Amino acid sequence: MTRDDMERAFQALSERLSLERQQADIVIAGGAWMALVLGSREITKDIDAYLSAPTEPIRQAVLHVADEMNLPHDWLNDSIKGFFYGTPPQNLWREYPALRVYAVTTDYMLAMKVFAARNDDREDTKKLLQSLSITTAREALDIVERYIPTNLLTPKHRYFAESCLEQ
Repeated sequence: MTRDDMERAFQALSERLSLERQQADIVIAGGAWMALVLGSREITKDIDAYLSAPTEPIRQAVLHVADEMNLPHDWLNDSIKGFFYGTPPQNLWREYPALRVYAVTTDYMLAMKVFAARNDDREDTKKLLQSLSITTAREALDIVERYIPTNLLTPKHRYFAESCLEQ
């Protein structure tokens, strides 16, 4: 999905929710966040989002939009919820008539990427480090430790942060 595709899908989702007399909030993260908030990529496979309760009306509206716009049924998915620790800090990114889209903060997005420590996340992590003007692994890990329980952090996370700072 391109940025324009995502914005059109959010508009269609808002319209569908409005028809159903529903209001929803979502919190975006992942590749969609990188494209929409940081503007550091052109496309993403899907939109990772945390859905407000009740989730079923949102899921039904997502399916309707998928069919209407010829998108995969999981174009908006909440699999990211397993990576949120507590309530992530967030800012309102865009408001539609029946949908508010929030985005996690840049430092929280960095914490999520470093914690995931996947090779596929390396370029995103480098861009986040640059955006936050972070120059040392210690600075990066200080941010990660604000949001991720320290008992879950391993040397792998430090090595990943260090490798993303190497030129």
